[in-house]
Amino acid sequence: MKTAFPGGGSLRTHRVSYSFPPKETSIFNIKEDNIMDKQFLSAHYDHFCCTNIELISGDIRGIILYFNGLGHIVNPGADMIDAPAAAARNILYITPCYNPWSWMNRDTVAFCDMLVEIAMEKWHIPTDAPVGLYGGSMGGYSVFHYAMQSRHNIVAGDLNCPCCNLEYEVLCNKNSILHTLFEATMGYCDDFTAFLHDNSPVNMVGRLKRIPYRFAVGMQDGVLAPSQHSMKLIPLLRAAGYTVDVAEYPHAGHCNIGAEARAAEHAWLMDRMLED
Repeated sequence: MKTAFPGGGSLRTHRVSYSFPPKETSIFNIKEDNIMDKQFLSAHYDHFCCTNIELISGDIRGIILYFNGLGHIVNPGADMIDAPAAAARNILYITPCYNPWSWMNRDTVAFCDMLVEIAMEKWHIPTDAPVGLYGGSMGGYSVFHYAMQSRHNIVAGDLNCPCCNLEYEVLCNKNSILHTLFEATMGYCDDFTAFLHDNSPVNMVGRLKRIPYRFAVGMQDGVLAPSQHSMKLIPLLRAAGYTVDVAEYPHAGHCNIGAEARAAEHAWLMDRMLED
């Protein structure tokens, strides 16, 4: 709609939010606009994700999805370093190989859901198995959006220097994420400025899934300034009654919290998943 002003002119106030397919009764029912060749994906599964399945003995108790940031172009590289610890607790660790500029758009949500569904079928995992999410930077942003839209049992999210404020990054730092985010949303919205507002986690409190969150904050982060991202969102979540843990790493930069800290973050996530 448009709002008229004295002396002429108007301001478009209608917002077009990110369009995700509606949820169905069956958690595995993918809408027609997200059709994928499941048989091919299953047959070539290890080309579309990395897992720790060969390290697991016994029944699988849960699944961790690791979401990459923009720095990972095609393959996930060394980001399976926490997979052995997950295997020791019979947790399947999956790092999806998705479009590196995806920003967890609706196609990426459907793709990750399909990877989880195939894993459940391949390795006889209960469909209500707990799913924990870990991601840094764009991957942290992806944790918020996947948790909201997934058809699976998302129980906790651990965020390493997450992107929480799209408006700040795009409107104030135009050379950072603008072109990647615009490409990820093409075909999904006709008002990019409205998208930035409606899909920034700092503006989504109350809509974000109510699960425990833990923030790993590199206080020397020069890529996503903590004051405009994690430290801006954390008090908003707490004020709204969310369960939020915070670990501040005073000497760490963007996502570079170190292997020991990452292990601690994953231990927190696995504890929330299994509650042993």
